[in-house]
Amino acid sequence: MKSQTFRDAVADTFKRRAGEWIDGLALETIGGRYAWRSRVSDCRQLGMVIENRQRRRPDGSVISEYRYVPPVGQVALPFGEEARP
Repeated sequence: MKSQTFRDAVADTFKRRAGEWIDGLALETIGGRYAWRSRVSDCRQLGMVIENRQRRRPDGSVISEYRYVPPVGQVALPFGEEARP
């Protein structure tokens, strides 16, 4: 059985949490410490619409957050799965 790539793991996370803002630090644990931003970019190249925002915490630090916006009327399924009739 083929193991899941970091890109697939990030795409799967976005699809399972569609519409939910996900902290970049959480994506780091899924997509790899030094490559998670590239995995987000890879997901965008797959055609996924991923928004990002930054917000400032009370201590002055900035958090980057990302969310997947599935196409209207489309059910978000884990990466690699297809809808069944």
